[in-house]
Amino acid sequence: MIAGPRRHRAPTRPRSMPPQSGPNDLPRRRTLLDRLQRRGVLDDAAAVAASRDPASFGRTGPPGRFAVETGSASAQLAARLDPANTQALETRIDADPQLAPIYRSVEDPAVARHLLLAFGAHLGDEQLLGATGLSAAQPPAAIHSMAQGPLAAAGGLYEADMVADALASAGVEIGALGCALDFGCSSGRVTRVLAAAYPQTRWIGCDPNGDAVAWAAATFPAIRWFESANEPPLPLADGELDLVYAISIWSHFEPRFGLRWLEEMRRVLAPQGHLVITTHGWTALAYDAQHARRPLAECVEIERSLSGDGHWFIDPFGEAGDWGVVNPLWGSAFVTADFLAEQLCPRWRVVEFVPGRNQQNQDVYVLARA
Repeated sequence: MIAGPRRHRAPTRPRSMPPQSGPNDLPRRRTLLDRLQRRGVLDDAAAVAASRDPASFGRTGPPGRFAVETGSASAQLAARLDPANTQALETRIDADPQLAPIYRSVEDPAVARHLLLAFGAHLGDEQLLGATGLSAAQPPAAIHSMAQGPLAAAGGLYEADMVADALASAGVEIGALGCALDFGCSSGRVTRVLAAAYPQTRWIGCDPNGDAVAWAAATFPAIRWFESANEPPLPLADGELDLVYAISIWSHFEPRFGLRWLEEMRRVLAPQGHLVITTHGWTALAYDAQHARRPLAECVEIERSLSGDGHWFIDPFGEAGDWGVVNPLWGSAFVTADFLAEQLCPRWRVVEFVPGRNQQNQDVYVLARA
């Protein structure tokens, strides 16, 4: 079978209430009060959700598109193949009963290009790998990776294109940048693609998952990798970077904690440097409700929090952590564009905002360091 995207382990619901404690154990009493309060909120939300249509959670129009949608990174890679290489590779794909129906059913040129590169890597096509600089290496099952199998064999092509096109839409040529960081890189599936497409840029990847970073460092030694802490700062100099991108990272940070990390991003970026992030917002809420990814009662709770506070958060991972990385401020988070803009400006400029651009789900922001 062709494996689809691998997601984080299915989160458990909030753990049961802690044992009773003495009257002076304020942190534990606060945790208990918070849980009792949320239980009441959910009970009320459940009553409201019983009469709600999932389609009613949409607060925005359909997912948006960038001003520039050229698939810049994957187009750069595919352009290195000559027509004879492409024809020979397509012949190999057509001979594979698993790959051929997928490849020949696609009409979107960008998706077809992704499949050509991914399936070529999966088949170990030496001409493709040599011409593009891509690698067919995939981490073992025990190492964190957001996707596995033939569709992911060349790395995160979709995400690499998204980062490059987001920057191009903001007037930034990614290939002209000196140094860039993949913040929350996991085992490097996006970093490796961008490094192949734009080798003139110095690429860095960091993540708190030490095993994933160790695998990436052993597999792609030309890229700098390091294990990052759960809290700032990063071991980088002030103004060292021209670009930071973080895909589905601020969708996990507790919103106020996320603001601390945004300040750290500002520190490590050079003046006028850029930050590309994705978040959960109104479009993600509508997506979750309509695709039954969350209970409707929780969707009602999120809707109320976004309307009132501009943000919402829950830690579903608990003491086990997310792939062993334990951080109570890392969970499931939603923020509105208004909340972020109010918190960021004037220290940042929001130069691009496209709701739902990441997989028709997460919002994409391009921020410029002011």
